[in-house]
Amino acid sequence: MGLAGWFLLARLRVPAPEIMGPIILIGAFRASNVDLPAAPDILFPAAQLIIGIFVGSMLDKDSVRQLKTMALSALIVVTWALSMILVIGFFLNRYSAMDPPTALLSASMGGLPEISVLAVASGASAAVVIFMQMLRMLGSIMLFPAILEWIKKRNHPKGTFQDREQPCPTNLPPLHAGPGPAHCNSNPGCGAEEHQKKLPEKNPGVLIRRYLNRKSIFKLGLLARQTWLKILSTAAVATAGGFLLHSLGIPAGLMVGSTLAIAAASVAGMPVSRVSKRLLSILLVTVGITLADNITPEMIQTMANFKFLVPILFATTVMFSSSFVIAWIIYRLTDWDFPTSFLAAAPGGFTVMTALAIKHGLDPFKISMIPLCRLLAIKMFVPLMFMILI
Repeated sequence: MGLAGWFLLARLRVPAPEIMGPIILIGAFRASNVDLPAAPDILFPAAQLIIGIFVGSMLDKDSVRQLKTMALSALIVVTWALSMILVIGFFLNRYSAMDPPTALLSASMGGLPEISVLAVASGASAAVVIFMQMLRMLGSIMLFPAILEWIKKRNHPKGTFQDREQPCPTNLPPLHAGPGPAHCNSNPGCGAEEHQKKLPEKNPGVLIRRYLNRKSIFKLGLLARQTWLKILSTAAVATAGGFLLHSLGIPAGLMVGSTLAIAAASVAGMPVSRVSKRLLSILLVTVGITLADNITPEMIQTMANFKFLVPILFATTVMFSSSFVIAWIIYRLTDWDFPTSFLAAAPGGFTVMTALAIKHGLDPFKISMIPLCRLLAIKMFVPLMFMILI
């Protein structure tokens, strides 16, 4: 069903169809009270570990020097996020009949799993908090990729780059140096004829003898053994780092731990296997499947409740509008490009924004570290506010 949703939304040219497809299709069935099995428990942890490997393997000694440039951006985003908790939280508590814990958690721009756990632990209305987090996440998934595509088209309008002329038999250069035979001086296709003569034969027997001999098979086997060893060692390091931070209660510990462990191994000189970009779409589908588990009939009922819907939509609009301002401030005060600043200031969750950064070819390390700092600050700030207000 997740793959079918991806295919359908891709045909409709919906932004981020890999994530939105599973959420919309599977979520529609769950909202209709259709009995579907929950996503396997290993799916989301595996997605976090793979994203951690992808991000961590991009870090090298040059990237470490860039960490100093993130301090100002992180400070701006954290200050903005904590201010939004106070302003939006007070507004929701005053005008939507939410109790203080529910209002504060609904205004918290953290990850969906972490904020949902806080909601259950604090006695807040989990359905309202999850709906608010899902609304902001879905808005980020639908809005930000579309704006990024618009920015790309604006910076590289159609027709700016001309396709290079493809080589054809009439313009291939001659393969020999120096003056050629007399007929070559007047025949522009002479070089092509020489080129065709030197092409490898396509006789199956010749190809079998060339590529399936003992030496070639030995080289392929050696390469496979070396690759699998590097893949297994990379997976072991990522798993150990992820579960270490997860056991310590760090928010998004599996992703953060695997990222830091792979980054440390890469900087130390350990051969690290990179995750192929071909796996990214499948990875995003798994993230969408796990997020669709949070859509329930209770959430739809909450959405239809007027006393919650209008204030929530207004608060969400304020969050997104202010995030654009924060992105512009980061862009003006740092040397980051605007798309990177744009995603770093997005109010979406840690995992989703990192996946979108990878998909759009932006720096996932910068974009993942800023939401992490924001999430850690929220995890410390919100419990403190509970102690003061309750």
